[in-house]
Amino acid sequence: MGHCLSRFRLLISYFKFPNFGCFSETDIISDDSLEAVREVVTALRSNVQIIGQGWIFRGETALQRGIVLEIVLAIEKGNLRHLRNLLDSGWRLEASQALYTFLTRLSQPLIPHSIQSLVLDDNGHVPVEIVATDVLGLMKQELSDRHFQLVSILLNLLDTVIKVSPADELRGNTLPISMLPFFFNIQSQHINEWRRIATIFVELIRLASQRIEAGHASNVRFRGDCNNLEVYERSNTNRILE
Repeated sequence: MGHCLSRFRLLISYFKFPNFGCFSETDIISDDSLEAVREVVTALRSNVQIIGQGWIFRGETALQRGIVLEIVLAIEKGNLRHLRNLLDSGWRLEASQALYTFLTRLSQPLIPHSIQSLVLDDNGHVPVEIVATDVLGLMKQELSDRHFQLVSILLNLLDTVIKVSPADELRGNTLPISMLPFFFNIQSQHINEWRRIATIFVELIRLASQRIEAGHASNVRFRGDCNNLEVYERSNTNRILE
């Protein structure tokens, strides 16, 4: 009963937004660019253990800036043939930076501000599993198909990196923390709540990996009833955020 009331209060904060459910008619990404992003992510996921987690979504200068620009343009134009040639040539670090650059140029946030509010607002009384479940459910409901696929692909990439990257003995795996500003509009008032926000983000990554199949078009779907949330291994979550 308590969880039901908590979820009700959580959703009420979402409905407060005047632009609830109203997103731009212009989609966040084209079909061709989405397929290009999928191609890059597939290449990165298959090389995570070789490259390590240090490369992912870092806006650092790559050795071959011209190659980075080529990959960015190939993603924007959805030029799969040229993109595959570049990836086959081994430009993995450049591809990761190109993906970072492409995502920073998107006209819309990856997670709409109205849905971000479920994570950023004061909801410390709501279990993190419920917050993550509701965020994922609202994204599935409110985002366009391509937008939802894009977020799903990226969350699955993060899940892969977290799983194969060893955690630092003192700090744990810092990737989720470093990625918070990329998915959420973190402001100064949220600093004191960063651990709670990061914990919700980790749950969102894991939930997306378990319940979403990031395939083509309509093949992106929930696995089972979103209300039947599995209990995550809390020790692993704590390990990541130590």
